Amino acid sequence: MRSSSREATSETILDAAYRCLVKQGYAAVSMRQIAREAGVALSQLHYYFQSKERLFIEVMRRTTEQHIQEVVGWLTDLGAEQRLNGLVGIVRAKLLEDPGWFRLLFDFSSLAFRNAEVRRLLRHLFKEVADEAARRVISMWQTSPAEVSQSRLARLSPETVGRLLVAAVYGLALQVLMESDETDLVDQPGWFEELLSAVGAS
Repeated sequence: MRSSSREATSETILDAAYRCLVKQGYAAVSMRQIAREAGVALSQLHYYFQSKERLFIEVMRRTTEQHIQEVVGWLTDLGAEQRLNGLVGIVRAKLLEDPGWFRLLFDFSSLAFRNAEVRRLLRHLFKEVADEAARRVISMWQTSPAEVSQSRLARLSPETVGRLLVAAVYGLALQVLMESDETDLVDQPGWFEELLSAVGAS
């Protein structure tokens, strides 16, 4: 019983930390604010997570795994001919459903330059998404007409394709966030809407 209670408290804190971090960013949020949002004493936050940096890492560890599963699910549900288009659609879906996740990802990326554990976590995220994207797109090429499978792009290694797609997906998200004034991103930049329409992902 005590173990399940500890786990429930930990999850409550992580949920509260996520909400606070999304609203204010890592630099601006305090442990006291997170404790208040979670409805726990500040001492409990330090007991469970020791520091704000450690709490941030645990928040991102959990959401990173969730995001990897989302990517796998999105790509699995698409037919072979739709998978390349679907990669752009993933950006739109995630931006509309949870734009805060991307804000935290970019916040987290800056922390990676001075924290080896964060770098490992980000490498894991990018590698898993890249590998999954590469598998799906390579599968599409293998079932496409001969002229497609003989294109220059199709001659790239799966790893290179995956890295390219990861750069495109998260790079697009960063640009949309920088150019959007709406927190819910209903009014997306015109160029992004044009891209979505062009690839059939809108």
